[in-house]
Amino acid sequence: MKMIQAANIYKSFKDIQALKNVSIDVKHGEVIAIIGSSGSGKSTFLRCLNCLETITGGSIHIEGETLAAPDQTGVVKYAPEKDLKRICAKMGMVFQHFNLFPHYTVLENIIKPPILVKGVKYEEILPEAERLLAKVGLSDKKNSYPGHISGGQKQRAAIARALAMQPDIMLFDEPTSALDPELTGEVLKTMKQLADENMTMLIVTHEMGFARDVADRVIFMDKGCVVEEGSPGQIFTNPQHERTKEFLKTIYM
Repeated sequence: MKMIQAANIYKSFKDIQALKNVSIDVKHGEVIAIIGSSGSGKSTFLRCLNCLETITGGSIHIEGETLAAPDQTGVVKYAPEKDLKRICAKMGMVFQHFNLFPHYTVLENIIKPPILVKGVKYEEILPEAERLLAKVGLSDKKNSYPGHISGGQKQRAAIARALAMQPDIMLFDEPTSALDPELTGEVLKTMKQLADENMTMLIVTHEMGFARDVADRVIFMDKGCVVEEGSPGQIFTNPQHERTKEFLKTIYM
C-alpha cells in the first residue's frame, strides 16, 4: 500500500517558487532519504505533508485518504478540519531543534501530547511512555528537564514523543544537523532501529553515510525540484544527473 502519494506539488512563498512539480510516492515500510543543498526545498516538502505549510498546487494522499487536492477550478482544497487532524495524526514529525516543552520533564513531554490531542488517559499512556523511553535509552532521564540533558538525548526524547502518538509514518527534518558529531550517532542508531522495525520513514538528512546504509531509496532535490531518485547504490556510486554529481563531489571532497 502507498502510505504517501504526493503528486505535482507546488509551493510558493510570495514570488518565490519553493517547490516545483514535486511527486513522491512512499510504500509501507519504505525508508526514503531526501538529500540536497540547503534551500533546495527538502524541508518545505516535508512540512507540506503534515500541513505545517499549505501547497499551492498538486495533491497529497495519506494511506489512500485525500489530504489536499485541486477542485474543478484547479484551486487546492484541503480535507475538512476534523478529517485533516485525523489524517495528519497518522504522521509523526521530528524537527531539527527538538521543540520539547522546557517546563515539562522528559516523561511529561511524552505523556502530554496523547492526553491533550487524542484524549488518552494518563494511566494508559504512562506504561507506553516508559516503554518508549527505554526503547530510546532514556529511562534514567525521565524526570530530567530538557535543559539538563544533551542535544542527542533531547532528540531521542523528541522521537519517543512522536512515537507516543502511534503514527504510521515518521517524518524527520534534518534530525541531527543541530547536534555535535559525537551525539549524532546515538540519534541515528535510534532511527536505524525504527527502520529495522519496518517503520515507514521519510528523512531529510545531510548524513550521507546513514542514507547509504539505511534508506531503501534516495531522492536528490535541487531548486525545488526532484532531480534524481534511485537506490543508495545508484545515487552514490553512479548518479546520472550532472547536478547530483556536482553535489556529491562537494560532499566527498
